[in-house]
Amino acid sequence: MNFNVRLKQLRQKHKLTQSELANILGLKPTAISNYESKRNEPSFDKLIALSKYFDVSCDYLLGVSDAYLPIGGEVLDKDIVNFFNLYQQLNDHSSKELNAYADYLLYRQEKDVKEGEMS
Repeated sequence: MNFNVRLKQLRQKHKLTQSELANILGLKPTAISNYESKRNEPSFDKLIALSKYFDVSCDYLLGVSDAYLPIGGEVLDKDIVNFFNLYQQLNDHSSKELNAYADYLLYRQEKDVKEGEMS
């Protein structure tokens, strides 16, 4: 995935307009639009500012790595990264439904383990 796509996904996930993100970074309002449309690329300073703001690595922003965040210095498993990328595309309602379903699956898993111990 390219920088422009990752930037747009992160911006939308944080519910920011292009102008709002530009203001946060001290840029002109058209700067983010130019980044997302591949007309321009950020300077190293702006790339670092973006990675700090979104709390992701520069490698992730640039598409060098699919690891959104390293955990303990290790790269996340590819399945986790793929799941996370899908999760990022969900709207608020769908992400809440997914979280509720995950809670249900954990409840059922614990129940199955307890029933197995009683047998």
